[in-house]
Amino acid sequence: MAKKKNRQKFIPLLIIAAILFGLILIFNRSTALSEWYMQHIYPVVAFILSTISGLIPLSLYDLFIIVASLYLIALILLVIFRKIGFKIFLYSLIRFATILVAWFYFAWGIAYFREDFYAKNNVKETSFDANNLKLFVDHFIADANEAYVDFDVLDRTGVRQELERSYESLHKTLAIDYPNGKRTVKPMLFESIYSNMGVSGYFGPFFNEIHVNNYSLNASYPFTLAHEMAHQFGIAHESEANLYAFAVCLGSEDERIRYSAYLSTILYVINDAAVFLPDVVDSLASAIRPEIIADLRENRRHWMAVRNRSLSNMQDKAYDAYLKTNKVSSGSDNYSEVVGLLISSYDEFKKNSPAIPSATTD
Repeated sequence: MAKKKNRQKFIPLLIIAAILFGLILIFNRSTALSEWYMQHIYPVVAFILSTISGLIPLSLYDLFIIVASLYLIALILLVIFRKIGFKIFLYSLIRFATILVAWFYFAWGIAYFREDFYAKNNVKETSFDANNLKLFVDHFIADANEAYVDFDVLDRTGVRQELERSYESLHKTLAIDYPNGKRTVKPMLFESIYSNMGVSGYFGPFFNEIHVNNYSLNASYPFTLAHEMAHQFGIAHESEANLYAFAVCLGSEDERIRYSAYLSTILYVINDAAVFLPDVVDSLASAIRPEIIADLRENRRHWMAVRNRSLSNMQDKAYDAYLKTNKVSSGSDNYSEVVGLLISSYDEFKKNSPAIPSATTD
């Protein structure tokens, strides 16, 4: 009788789990279906989740991770000390995993399966070769030098409002739905630990929440916030989130936000030059304004002062594995792939910038 009862409990659960995982697999294999979901269903989901989470000042994502972790630990301890049988443990574990995975993907994670930037935005991909890269690096550094501005004070609430305005202005150009829910910047519950790991921001998919580390320096804060906002708009890949953050910051009417775009991106450009243009990278980098170099060094010193090597390495490996699990084959290196995207779209984004262009492409 007990075996029959257990079977009756397991069979519906396994059927539901099979259906949900099967649906996720279908989305994984179909970019068109995933794109349709992110354009038509996700905006509704984002509105519901962000409205609920916006009512609570604390990070529901962080609280959820705590509760989920405690639940798993309790479940393991209960089966170890034989307070529950293995079948109950297995049933609870499968139910938990099914809810967690389904919630993640249908709340936001399907964004990993959608079309890439070029397909979504009808942008022709420019070949990534040494000649194109050199022309771009020269062009980019000249514009970065022109964009430099010295500032100490930054109204972070005002930055969020200005980035919101810029996203609204550019949402058709960027092929994203607007308003797509509400964007409230949540504080990190474990900010010191995240600082130790070098995490400047993250997006909480379960409750559609944006988090930015307040330890960030003013010069990098606008770009970090714009990057996390891009995730909330349904841009999953880190390279594309970097690109959208750059475009939105560049389209801002605030010169400090425009400078943040260049400051936060220029190292990606120089690092690619070091790999593909090793013979000329030093001469290219020497053209960067000393003030920008000083800001880059200050930002590195700022984060290294609190970095915990073990925690940072652990976080890097975990996030690398997470990205590779979600069709990002390059893992954490995906951040730096923004350079290839910029080569194909930079001049188009500059047309939307209030700043007067300082250089033209040959």
